[in-house]
Amino acid sequence: MSYDMFVQRFEQGAAAPMAGDAFLAVFEPRVDRREPQHNYWHVSADDGGRADVHAALAGGTLGSLMISRFSAGAVLDMLVTYLGLADAVVLPPGCPTLLAHEGQRHHLPEELRADAVVVQAGADVERVLQSC
Repeated sequence: MSYDMFVQRFEQGAAAPMAGDAFLAVFEPRVDRREPQHNYWHVSADDGGRADVHAALAGGTLGSLMISRFSAGAVLDMLVTYLGLADAVVLPPGCPTLLAHEGQRHHLPEELRADAVVVQAGADVERVLQSC
């Protein structure tokens, strides 16, 4: 899918850093190409799915992450796993914010709270994206 989704963590309505070890635990084992000078990681999943991930890992944290040109299936399962480990959310343009758990809602900026949806698997992400 040629679509960019941004991943961010929030604390009390403000953007907050995400743990780099969560990113490495989920995505690094599936990286088949990396261009550090561009903060680019290409990920291949067990089901043949792929994604371009743009993430600047510095000092053990990430400020944000962007996933683009991603496949449905295992790549989105990986993304949901990352959300849980990093306590992060997905901000898909034109769609509701995707939460890893309900407790994140009160940390979102006010304008993102009402429509936010909890996702527990990649299939949940796919359903939300198809409905937007």
